[in-house]
Amino acid sequence: MDRRHTGQLEPPRHLDVLIVGAGSAGCVLARRLSASGMQVQLVEAGRDTPAGAVPEDIRDVYPRSYSNSAYLWPGLTADLGAVGHPGRQSPFPQARVMGGGSSVMGMIALRGVPDDYDAWVAGGATGWGWADVLPAFRRLEDDWDFDGELHGRGGPTTIRRHHPADWPPFTRAIAQAAGRRALPLVGDMNGEFGDGHGRLPLTCTLTSRVSAASAYLDAATRERDNLHIACETFVERILWKGRRCTGVVALQNGTRRELHADHTILAAGAIHSPAIMLRSGAGPPDDLAAVGIEPVLDLAGVGTNLQNHPVVYLATHLRPQARQPTWLRPHFISALRFSSGNDPAMHADMMMLVMNKSSWHGLGQAIAGLGVGLYLPFSRGSVRLRSADPQIPPDVRFAMLSDARDHDRMIAGLSLALELMEDDMVSPLRHEIFATGYSATVRRLNEPGLRNVVLTHLVAALLDGPDSLRRSMIRWGIGGGEREPTPATRASWITRTVRRHTFGMYHPAGSCRMGSIDDPGAVVDPTCRVRGAEGLSIVDASIMPRLVRANTNLPVIMLAERAAEMIIDAGTN
Repeated sequence: MDRRHTGQLEPPRHLDVLIVGAGSAGCVLARRLSASGMQVQLVEAGRDTPAGAVPEDIRDVYPRSYSNSAYLWPGLTADLGAVGHPGRQSPFPQARVMGGGSSVMGMIALRGVPDDYDAWVAGGATGWGWADVLPAFRRLEDDWDFDGELHGRGGPTTIRRHHPADWPPFTRAIAQAAGRRALPLVGDMNGEFGDGHGRLPLTCTLTSRVSAASAYLDAATRERDNLHIACETFVERILWKGRRCTGVVALQNGTRRELHADHTILAAGAIHSPAIMLRSGAGPPDDLAAVGIEPVLDLAGVGTNLQNHPVVYLATHLRPQARQPTWLRPHFISALRFSSGNDPAMHADMMMLVMNKSSWHGLGQAIAGLGVGLYLPFSRGSVRLRSADPQIPPDVRFAMLSDARDHDRMIAGLSLALELMEDDMVSPLRHEIFATGYSATVRRLNEPGLRNVVLTHLVAALLDGPDSLRRSMIRWGIGGGEREPTPATRASWITRTVRRHTFGMYHPAGSCRMGSIDDPGAVVDPTCRVRGAEGLSIVDASIMPRLVRANTNLPVIMLAERAAEMIIDAGTN
């Protein structure tokens, strides 16, 4: 048997590159670097999803896989830190499976706006401006709807959109209400960057999710003699010889062993890449000393600058005629991009995702919503260690809405969402409005299984019954005890909802940020190499100096495409 395909750690005696993490970045790096002739080892803490054996819930164009705990890091929580809830711990789902977040999250394929990348350059990330990254975006894409100078055809990642003629009634009504508020139709949200509403680009075909794993690690790529893949392999720490990284210590099936390579690349994401660095003695010396770790590299920026997109959901119970037909699987197919104020530096800082159904089950078919997201936040958090023990999850603190500007903009965004829900085009399609979030109740109902199939259909049937019963169930069940706002309570209801129900999207970034070589807060230089170290790079969302105005999957794939070019050009030293 070819040991490259057993998932066991059987690398050759000499590795050019060791990639830690097979998420959106790691899959790209494995394909591109092995294509250059390098001996590459890819290790992933979660399970594999090889071509021809991808689980059905991952393939589904409705993202059911996000609720399957088998694909997530166990025990990981985060302090959301939203205003009014300091110290609030919440489960924070992060993918632990081949393909990472691209295998479990919502398949939204936004790039951000050109200003995002030009701001990276202004902050010291030379070579990462819009003109620099656009070729990498084009190279990764197989866009079914657009081509020309702004789009790619023939790349590994399928991108498609749903035509407005196929939009369900609630989605169409929200679009009409937005148009009446100077938010016109945007034909191409990846090529037109003003305020407006439009079709969301998605990484899927007509019938299947396109993850980074399925796009970049197809059967032909996996057959390369110089590519070795080991899953269910947990990397505990980096190995050092002085300040040169020589590899990692990894745990597989209870066996701990060393893997050595000329060049190691951390691609474990904005939570786990800084955690590995800290466990390895690379970070703020005081933080390391607090958990008994001897410093190797004094890097003040490791684990700082953590960012996420805050989101709050305004939900409603749909009348039967407004519900999404069963043949239309995705939950997000359109969105509004808008500006919270008149500051040109913060244009298009808000995103409103239009959700015509809220889950895979019977109850989800009847609940629609508007997800108000702040896509240009100022608040910053941190990733630190609770212990030197690799099995203890890190201490993640987002400090969302800690910057008053974020708090105020979320209030403005939710105010617009409420206004759209109350529009004459939308009101006839719905019943009560209520605030919701990814609560423990919602998480339990989203778990796959026959029990929840039966239970959610029963609840959905009751909600379609008498008005008084539905109102009570919404208020004391999924609505969290809140009454629908009235004109007299509107302002206080909006503020209270933002404070109580804001939580984080699954877009952590910035915790090992990129910057100039003389920037003391930067962890990697503009070539993604760790400052002060040899043989070590980081390539994932953690190196983003600032979050982009987009869901992070496509920008991370772009990062890896561009980093692979740099590594090939420079060699592995």
